[in-house]
Amino acid sequence: MKKRLLTGIILSLILIPIVSFEIFLAVFQVFMILFVIISSTEMIRMYETEKKFQWLPKIGIVLLTLGTFFSVGGVLGNLEYNPLEANGLLSITIPLITLVLFSFLVLFKEFNGLDVGKALTIVNYVGLGAASIVILRFLGVRFIVYLLLITSSTDVFAYLFGMKYGKHKLAPHISPKKSWEGAIAGTVFATIIASSFALFYGYFFQAGTYLGDLVNSGGQLTLLDNFSSLGERTPLWVQALVLVPITMIASIFAQIGDLVASRLKRTYHIKDFGNILPGHGGLLDRFDSVLFVALFLNAIFLLIYRLYPTVVIL
Repeated sequence: MKKRLLTGIILSLILIPIVSFEIFLAVFQVFMILFVIISSTEMIRMYETEKKFQWLPKIGIVLLTLGTFFSVGGVLGNLEYNPLEANGLLSITIPLITLVLFSFLVLFKEFNGLDVGKALTIVNYVGLGAASIVILRFLGVRFIVYLLLITSSTDVFAYLFGMKYGKHKLAPHISPKKSWEGAIAGTVFATIIASSFALFYGYFFQAGTYLGDLVNSGGQLTLLDNFSSLGERTPLWVQALVLVPITMIASIFAQIGDLVASRLKRTYHIKDFGNILPGHGGLLDRFDSVLFVALFLNAIFLLIYRLYPTVVIL
């Protein structure tokens, strides 16, 4: 437990400035590239408990995952880059990535149809999930903080309430320790905490204060302010009708993401995806729910952006 706590503190001290400050944007981008490489390798290693991959297919899967990540997330952009507008490349890259992956069936003798499914899981789970994190970062620090508040609050309060009050098993065939009481408490507290942040962001980080100028230089009042017309033309209670349900569903997806990772590990009889983080396991062990929630939030905010674009005053 002490090792897990120490690793968590060190990881937070490293990631918080990388994610939050513009000066570290390039470092964040490099970190996400390494995240994709390491996480895809962790999943390949998991699959290899059942059947070994040849080296060339392994390298190919990692490269295809990186290709998906780059084409969706546009990781080499700057803060002026808007990934929600840059989706024309996908009509080129996704078909090519699919063609190359299926060609592995012909190019590599030991690579079969089951391996295609495994590779597609890696490409979509890691590549699209990591790209979604990058997109949220380019939309603004507040979107990343919102994501992390949802996942961390869900995890912490589900654990605390599950340990003290958990009596009804949530998914005993996957994770015997998780309970409905913990799951409900995690979602309730995450919804309250993250929704409050989303709705009162400008009050927590007021422009003109030290923290406000550091993470809210644009002076946005809510999560949707300066992103969608919903944040500019609608009263706070209307925004709450949008953001509170989004937060609640995102918290549910955080728990589903955790259970999906547990199911994969149980299926392939491994304790952790890796050992790069002492006390936590691999990167996927720590960020499984983050990937799931990032995918959901990316899809939702893309929809909001399309339906209710920000108002441009000429």
